[in-house]
Amino acid sequence: MRPIALVTDIDWEGLALEKEILESAGFEVVLAEDPSESTLTRLAADASVILVCFATLPASVITAASNTTAILRYGGGVNNIDLAATRASDIRVYNVPDFCVEEVADHALMLILALSRGLERQINTTRDGGWAMPGELPRRLSTQTLGLVGMGRMAILFTMSSRDIPPDIPATRVSDLETLAAQVDVLSLHVPMTPEYEGIIDARILQKMKPTATLINVARGGLVATDDLVEALEQGWIAQAGLDVTQPEPLPESHPLRGLASCVITPHFAYRSEESILEVRARVARAARDILTGHTPDPGDVSLVG
Repeated sequence: MRPIALVTDIDWEGLALEKEILESAGFEVVLAEDPSESTLTRLAADASVILVCFATLPASVITAASNTTAILRYGGGVNNIDLAATRASDIRVYNVPDFCVEEVADHALMLILALSRGLERQINTTRDGGWAMPGELPRRLSTQTLGLVGMGRMAILFTMSSRDIPPDIPATRVSDLETLAAQVDVLSLHVPMTPEYEGIIDARILQKMKPTATLINVARGGLVATDDLVEALEQGWIAQAGLDVTQPEPLPESHPLRGLASCVITPHFAYRSEESILEVRARVARAARDILTGHTPDPGDVSLVG
């Protein structure tokens, strides 16, 4: 029996790329028929490695994976994997934290520009047969301050980062999140979903922000206390929000955030492009092949999480 690479779930069409890389090296690629706990628990027992996209891997699945040496995440976040269970089972976990840096940065900027310039109101005006722009005039973007919660590869004001500031980027590090929230016109979230960051944007922080401020979240929905954000928008604590991720995800059809004109929501699309999807698939498949052949994965492909 050939070693099995179990793929728990995908959000693209087919596994031709994974099969090309892994089956040519003598391994079998198996796609779970569904990502339920019972199905994954059954299939994990025969898996040598597990490739996971959005499926949840609780302790029951990981305990069942008695022949598994590694779990590889198609993406950066690993909050869908029980890391305590992987440590107890001596299963290494790898992720690909940087495959969609450009796409996510582009998406954040798209939301910032769309909200700053009132794009949705302009489109609705012309679609309804009008031409005059309703509402207040937008402010010039260069007069506003961008705050990043977590510093990626762009920064104006930021907090929660140990990275050095590139010398050619005009950035100022502030001492804490409350100070940052009070100073900026746009607050954009760029940190992973870890216990220390869960719900960091709550009523206390939202009330510190300017009533004209915008919240952007292209990281993880759990960073924001959803009910507090609804109240902030309804009560005018902040002016608007642009979200690519939510908690829960997807939001129920009747959720109040879906109906608020001050909230623009995209369907967890920021990481997606033809290039980024092909890249993450190839990097994960190559790393799985390396592991199955007894080699250490190329650090240019994946990062060891634990």
